[in-house]
Amino acid sequence: MKNKNLLTIFLIVLIDLLGFGIILPLLPYIAEKYRANPFQIGMLTATYSFFQLIASPVLGQLSDRYGRKKMLIISQFGSAVGYLLLGVAGSLPVLFISRIVDGITGGNISIAQAYIADVTDEKNRARGMGLIGAAFGLGFIFGPAIGGLLAKISYAAPAFFAAAVAMLTVTTTFLFLPESVDTKKAKTPSKGKFSVGELRRVLRFYPVGLLIIAFFLFNTAVSIQQGNFALWTQVTYNFGPTQNGWLFAYIGIVVVAIQLRILPLILKQWSEKTILKTAFLLTAAGLFLIPVLQRQYYFIYLSLLVLAFGNAFANPVVQSIASENVSKEEYGGTLGFLQSAGSLGRIVGPALGGEIFFRYGKDMPYYLAAILMSGLFVYVWEKI
Repeated sequence: MKNKNLLTIFLIVLIDLLGFGIILPLLPYIAEKYRANPFQIGMLTATYSFFQLIASPVLGQLSDRYGRKKMLIISQFGSAVGYLLLGVAGSLPVLFISRIVDGITGGNISIAQAYIADVTDEKNRARGMGLIGAAFGLGFIFGPAIGGLLAKISYAAPAFFAAAVAMLTVTTTFLFLPESVDTKKAKTPSKGKFSVGELRRVLRFYPVGLLIIAFFLFNTAVSIQQGNFALWTQVTYNFGPTQNGWLFAYIGIVVVAIQLRILPLILKQWSEKTILKTAFLLTAAGLFLIPVLQRQYYFIYLSLLVLAFGNAFANPVVQSIASENVSKEEYGGTLGFLQSAGSLGRIVGPALGGEIFFRYGKDMPYYLAAILMSGLFVYVWEKI
């Protein structure tokens, strides 16, 4: 029964992320249609992450109190509304509203993670969390390809298709996903409001507070790379959209393979804390190798392979360890705060990396990100 539930939630997240992957690469082109400048385009991307940052812990806490299934359906429906607004947007302000709506409801990943924590024991939890990462990877492999094909019809076509995909997840969740929380027994102090006091309490709670800070720094470092990687390859190798598309597809395929096949084997041999330390070290090495091995373009595949191992290990293990250190009634709220930390890192990272790129050269963001991850590795080594 539990395996069936894991498969169901995997398919739901995969379909959900497929819609997200369809839209994300096209946003700059849609925004340019309404004469958005580069700053406004950057803010459009940041808007989604900002509202996801605020909404993730709230949705997580509400799912603790009222049930995972109900909140998943509500958030998925909200994503469909956001995509529809994107498709019919006749102005830049409406475009921003569509991203705000989708960002507010985009915290459903923390609900999916809480669901996995509900239906797995500590021994199998990291493997279950790896399914979310694999769904992310597959969504970002196939989503942009589908979006690119549909964009040949119009920029509205991918948005409407993504809305249909979101409604498919609503139907799938309603029909096939059983509830994992006994709402009659749920006793959560929070009623779903964002509370600074609650955030302080979580940050002071070991090791959850440490993991939230680590997840923020990890996502900041990785986003420094992701935010300017296409520009870096353009300057270094004269790569265009097609070559960069293949590189991102390569990363996605590697991450999916690691999380589905390699991570379960590693978990049998090593503790989760050891895997987390290794993940941070591999991430630092991968970031450092990108500029160091740039002389020959084919070495980029080696650098990205090392980086992919670090990424594929870190995400599910952080989530697993965090959920193992709180009560079942707090899974949603805790994982929501964790996702908010990741969203904040994805806001800070690209902005910081872009500023350093233009001020100090194309390689400096990667060295900075590598130093950041090395410091995080040392800090976690001492604390966990």
